[in-house]
Amino acid sequence: MPERTCIACRNKNDQGFFWRVARDFEGRVALWKGHGRSAYICKKQECIDGALSKGRLERALKGPVASEDRRVLQDELICKLR
Repeated sequence: MPERTCIACRNKNDQGFFWRVARDFEGRVALWKGHGRSAYICKKQECIDGALSKGRLERALKGPVASEDRRVLQDELICKLR
């Protein structure tokens, strides 16, 4: 299985240990499976917070992330933790 790195804590592990966040073809950012620029986040609250702060997600996706997309993504990731 491919190895990936969390954009928040920089830990490396198999791809299945992370959530994949990507920009879709319309430019929105969300949890997504498919092709395109993506970033990986550990399935931990600290990593969700870290990835969505300090511009880490923007750097990983090489572009701006709309505040609405950021809020929806954060809500979705927190729901998946439960």
